[in-house]
Amino acid sequence: MESSELLRLRAAIVRDPGNAELRYLLGAELAQRREYPEAVAQMRTALDINPKLHFARLQLGLLYLTMSQPDDSLAVWAPLEDLEETAALKAFKRGLEALIRDDFPTCIGFLQQGIHLNKQNATLNDDMSQLIERVRDGRTSET
Repeated sequence: MESSELLRLRAAIVRDPGNAELRYLLGAELAQRREYPEAVAQMRTALDINPKLHFARLQLGLLYLTMSQPDDSLAVWAPLEDLEETAALKAFKRGLEALIRDDFPTCIGFLQQGIHLNKQNATLNDDMSQLIERVRDGRTSET
């Protein structure tokens, strides 16, 4: 059974199918429910509509990482490298790439840098802080 939030997002998308932010929000909600294939489809559609929706790009890469598809993560994150050096999402991307390579000190350094730079999304900072703790504890397989 779908939650009222999912129903509201789906109804909003029917009214405005070209709204990238709504697609991203629906994808994020579906990912929370572990409905990964549809979450990927919604986030991909969001990026097709608006390739500069960078938070969606980072989240889609994380979703692929959760699904044990690191090559897809790397491909989705690649455009984040074009952001300014002071962009939090660029630091997060670099930290996650280091995680894929099992370069844990570099991973932690970039994730901490991203947290310091990110003033827009406190939830993302919380997620990255939890990831840092898992890396430190050697529990990266739970990513």
